[in-house]
Formats: sequence, C-alpha cells, structure tokens
Amino acid sequence: MNKVKLNKVISDGNIVIPLYILKYFKKLNLTMDEFIFLMYLYNKQDNLDFNPEKIALDLNLDIMEVMGYISILTDKGYITLDVLKTENNILEEVINLNNFYERISTFLINSEVDIKEENKKENILQYVEQELGRPLNSLEIKTIHDWQEAKIDDSLIMEALKIALNDGVYSLKYIDKILFDFKNRGYQNALDIKKEVEPTSTKSNEIEFVDWNWLDDEEEYIVN
Repeated sequence: MNKVKLNKVISDGNIVIPLYILKYFKKLNLTMDEFIFLMYLYNKQDNLDFNPEKIALDLNLDIMEVMGYISILTDKGYITLDVLKTENNILEEVINLNNFYERISTFLINSEVDIKEENKKENILQYVEQELGRPLNSLEIKTIHDWQEAKIDDSLIMEALKIALNDGVYSLKYIDKILFDFKNRGYQNALDIKKEVEPTSTKSNEIEFVDWNWLDDEEEYIVN
C-alpha cells in the first residue's frame, strides 16, 4: 500500500484506531501498511465477509494486494479464514479476528500486572529507605530487586530488616544473610516465622552464615 493510498484511506475516514490498540503497535510486529489493513478489518467488526473486491474498493487497492495482506496477517496469527453455514445452508467464508482480540487482551492484562509489580517494587524500596533512614544506593536497589525476582515475599524482607535493625546493623548484606537463613528454614512469609514454637534469634553469633553471593563491595552501617 503506497503512501498516496494510505493517506486516502485515512482521510476518507474509513478507519478509526483506538488508543489502547495504538499503544501496542510496536508489539504487534506489523508494518504500518499491515497495521492499517488490520485496523480496517477491526473497524468492520461483525461485518467481515471475505470479499476481496469490496476490501480492494474500500482501501483503493488491487485484488492481489488484498490477498497479500490477508496472507501476511494469517501467517502472523492475527486472523483466520473460516467457513460458516448460513441459515439457508449456504457456505460462506468469513474473516475471524479472535486471535487479534486475544493478543490485545494479553497485552492489556500483562500491562496491568507490570504496573502492579512496579508499584510493589517501589513500595518495598520506600519502606527500606524509611526504616534505614537514608537513601538506597544503586547496588542496594538491585539487591532488593534480586530478592523480588527470587520470589522472596515482602513480609520476609520487612521481618529481616526489623531483625537487622534490632541487632544494630544497617547493611543489606546482613539482611541478605538473614533472608538466606529464612530460606533454609523453609519460611515463605512472616506468618511462617510466627508459627515457630521456639523464638527464632538471628543474631550474627547464633546463625551459621553460608557463603551465598554476598555483596562484597557493600559497606556495612553499624550503630556503635
């Protein structure tokens, strides 16, 4: 579809592109021409009889160009050509956009999850900074993100931080060691700690620390 044809399609008002779809244009892995063609089909909604001649007329294309776009969008998994039987038992071919709808739905769901995860990361960072009483450096931020990537529950991070502060230690290296001890004990969250019959002390002289990828360059902040 050359630029003149594309401009005419847009100027004629044949296509409306919702912002929530346009937002994910780069993720669709389509050229602009392919995307415009797909949006034409999307605008037709339920009126999607496979009629290459009508599509060619609407988009100022020739039949071969229409068939080319149909083939590309089928190969990329955005549309299918289905054969349906009408009430008069007549078979007709239709363009099915369910695959495209599912793809967009997945983008929207993943976007919501990403936002929630990002907010979760920011919340624990703010909590640690507040409890330590100082800003975190880049290495410490990465360490906390590594904990979260390892699926360590935020409640365990908060509990380990509380224990470290009670021990007078303001270092994430020390907190990292406490979290490793939690892992060895099978704790999944702070509730598991409370279920222990015997009180659990995590003073440095009471835990057997194992060499486990500690942050060698990180300084420790100890209150004298």
